[in-house]
Amino acid sequence: MKKFLIILFLFFSSNLLFSLDAKYFQNNKKIDHLYVNASDGLRIRERPDLSSTKIGILYDRMAVKVIAVGNEVTIDGIKSNWVKILLPVQTLRSGYNEYGWVFGGYLTDKLKKFSTDGWKDSDLKNYLSRFAWTSGKRGYYEYKADGSYKYGLLESGAGAYGTYFASMKTKSITEKVKVGDEDYESELQTFVYNIVEIEEYKLIIRNEEGAEIILRPAITNSYFYPTLAWENFENTSDFGISSYNALMYPSSSDLIKEIYDENYFPKVKSNLIKMGIYMDDEDYKKDYNKYWN
Repeated sequence: MKKFLIILFLFFSSNLLFSLDAKYFQNNKKIDHLYVNASDGLRIRERPDLSSTKIGILYDRMAVKVIAVGNEVTIDGIKSNWVKILLPVQTLRSGYNEYGWVFGGYLTDKLKKFSTDGWKDSDLKNYLSRFAWTSGKRGYYEYKADGSYKYGLLESGAGAYGTYFASMKTKSITEKVKVGDEDYESELQTFVYNIVEIEEYKLIIRNEEGAEIILRPAITNSYFYPTLAWENFENTSDFGISSYNALMYPSSSDLIKEIYDENYFPKVKSNLIKMGIYMDDEDYKKDYNKYWN
């Protein structure tokens, strides 16, 4: 019992070391980006008030564009400030800047190295549902936070939908789905995939026949990249919107560089800046700073 309490204390102490308290916001008046430090996610609210409407959620390690620092409050025993942030996808979807509020006690300016150590089933589920995934040129996967699941082939009616369960103990994903297309739907079927490898932006799973499937963020598929050049995302599907969540992570620079297309990039670059996406690229930084400062 004593050993368990020590481990628990070290876990919470580690998280608190990375959390930002009121003193941080008093001493830092100009903040551009911070990162989410909440394994279960961080709620976005309409106003800086716990009774305010929840308008979204941020996943652990996501980068947020800071617009303003609000009042100091104490939540969960942490004294920190409300922080006003830009909502990237909503901003591009509506054509004007949209904002929300989050509690600064679950933000950090020092991003920890990605690790699955100590992960529970809920952590694996949060990892899977951060953004949509693709495999190969056409396969797409969407694991949602509510446990629903969808698989399909791009530009095709074929696919599967149902629910999933993620287990860290057995390192597996179990799907209960109906398979079909526009003209056919099967009975409920169960598929089990063993997890071979988990990286921050790559997941390798193995099906029951022994074949390995490499899942990557959907934004890396060339099908989705051109849509980033659109004037807005008003008519983009929910799956498309989900795929853009990957841009809110610190390594989105690398994802974009992987799929760079000179025919689309100027417009994509402009939209990413409007979304507050910070890329580690000198040319991009100049335009980003010019726009935001």
